Amino acid sequence: MVNRACLFLLLLVGISGCSVTGRLYTNIVEPLTEDFNNTPVGTKTCVIKNYRFREPVSRVNVSVEWTTKDIAEQARKAGITNIYYMDVHTFSVLLELYRRKSIIVYGD
Repeated sequence: MVNRACLFLLLLVGISGCSVTGRLYTNIVEPLTEDFNNTPVGTKTCVIKNYRFREPVSRVNVSVEWTTKDIAEQARKAGITNIYYMDVHTFSVLLELYRRKSIIVYGD
């Protein structure tokens, strides 16, 4: 009985994840930089999304990645001329079979 309890506890810790991202569910917002010395907050925001669906049998990853040109273009469309900082919002489920990452741009 004790062995089963220990095995269950190890399994639970393994699937929940000990890192920033969990195995079953992740919903976090992280800064892209940690140098916030005298950084203004900004009055405008822009969200740029990235989706990925991973089919578990053939391991085909379908996703779209960002480039700095895409980020600058989307920020310009939102009326942001000065980018102060950016955050990354990550949402994933079931061993990242579905993952959505969004870059949140802050500026004026």
